[in-house]
Amino acid sequence: MKKINKFIVNNLHWLIVLGVGALCALFLVIGVKTNTGYITLNGEDANIQDYTEKFIEDSNAAIYRLMNEDAPTDEETVRKWATLDAQGLGGSVTLDQVISRRLEDGNNDNGNGWQCSRYTGWLSTGQWSYSSLHPDYGPVNGKDMTRWLVDNYGWKYIDAPVAGAIGSGGFNTLYGHTAMFLYFIDGTTAMVNDANYVPLTVSTHPMNISGWLWVVPGDYEPDPEPEPEPEPEPTPAAPDTGIVKIIKESK
Repeated sequence: MKKINKFIVNNLHWLIVLGVGALCALFLVIGVKTNTGYITLNGEDANIQDYTEKFIEDSNAAIYRLMNEDAPTDEETVRKWATLDAQGLGGSVTLDQVISRRLEDGNNDNGNGWQCSRYTGWLSTGQWSYSSLHPDYGPVNGKDMTRWLVDNYGWKYIDAPVAGAIGSGGFNTLYGHTAMFLYFIDGTTAMVNDANYVPLTVSTHPMNISGWLWVVPGDYEPDPEPEPEPEPEPTPAAPDTGIVKIIKESK
């Protein structure tokens, strides 16, 4: 008896499924299809109340939502965030605020990770998570991050990066890469704050950024170029007087 009870407890879910399946099969065998498409025992139309039909529709909608709301596709994420008010999520952010969100090296969000565009999304918008199903995912692929900020948050492209700018590269790859710029080392490499250089950590390191696109918040204005200092007026030559004048006239 104990073995039977243990078997039933361990396999109760399968027994329920099999039981429901057997009932459905029996109903299909002995049931009669009505003119409206339902199957009933006596062949008469089923009387389904309006609230029952609404419950079925709501249930189907809920199942569809649960199956699709966490799908981390670029198009769905863009549509979702495009409908939100960007104010407070990074739409009116400054470069100083972007830099202030920088995490310490080694941060991995308690093991959830910081895939590059998720970390860049946090820096630029202040949004911590974009998918509960894939907590390390960002809003879009790394190569699309700059375009996403321009299209949805009013950022703008710049010719050369400045501290706090967000850049995207790797356009000939599937996912690309994105990072925050910090400062130049020389003409071809830069120090960038990056979440993918060491897995599940945030690091600052040299990287070749040739060919990258860079964006900054829409209200960013570069510091004005300093006005050149005026050249000093030439000192006028002293007039010839005295002995100098006598020497010149004698020549």
